[in-house]
Amino acid sequence: MAVEQQVGEASVLGIFRGPAAYVARTPWGPFSALLAAIIIVALGIISGLLLIFWGGITPAPPSSSGQWDISTLFILGTWQVTVIILVLLASARGGGTISSTLALRPPAGGARVYVIAPLLMLALQVVVGIVQYNLTDRDIYVDLRPFVGFAKGSQWPLALAIIGLGAPLSEELLIRGFLLSALARSRLGFAGAALVTTTIWAGLHAGYSTVGLAEVFLIGLFFSWLLWRTGSLRVTIFCHALYNSLVLLTLRFAALPSG
Repeated sequence: MAVEQQVGEASVLGIFRGPAAYVARTPWGPFSALLAAIIIVALGIISGLLLIFWGGITPAPPSSSGQWDISTLFILGTWQVTVIILVLLASARGGGTISSTLALRPPAGGARVYVIAPLLMLALQVVVGIVQYNLTDRDIYVDLRPFVGFAKGSQWPLALAIIGLGAPLSEELLIRGFLLSALARSRLGFAGAALVTTTIWAGLHAGYSTVGLAEVFLIGLFFSWLLWRTGSLRVTIFCHALYNSLVLLTLRFAALPSG
């Protein structure tokens, strides 16, 4: 009753005011969840390897401009589908339900959160962009250039599905849904769990520049804050998907400045 009252109060007071709406309701312990997450990622990688060796799909190395070919999309999509299925199956074990374990309940604050959260994300991105522009003389678009080929090419609808939807679903369900909820029940608490899972999430973007990884880390912390305030992974999935999709569409219809 107390938990439901707390969530109800957060819904009335909005995203900024009142108690946080997040409550970890997973049957998984922190160590078992971490081990399960590692296994899930490994099985995702294996599924991609099977696609290469048995499916006849061979990933080509990036071109001189840093762009990857379409085979990379198929391999990435296979990894995403595998991770999503395994996370959903794991979340339903141990007496839990997918909705409760992954915090897929409606957000506190109601539908207006789906307007406020993207606006906050946009404001954060503007600030980050200004800081990047003023503090570094390196190419600030270096991490986006490998995606230009996907955005400009005929395969862009597939790229939009995989990068704009598959990546947010697989990453949010695994990292901030399944793993964060278990770590939040440990001595780390929510704040410590958010730092650990955001670090892991940034690690999934290995290959980015230092500046790019810092941006990913900040956005990850922001997504964790949204989860904490709204109590719903739906909001982070929505914002993550919107962010990725807008980046890809921008690359399709606008040219990046020369590096």
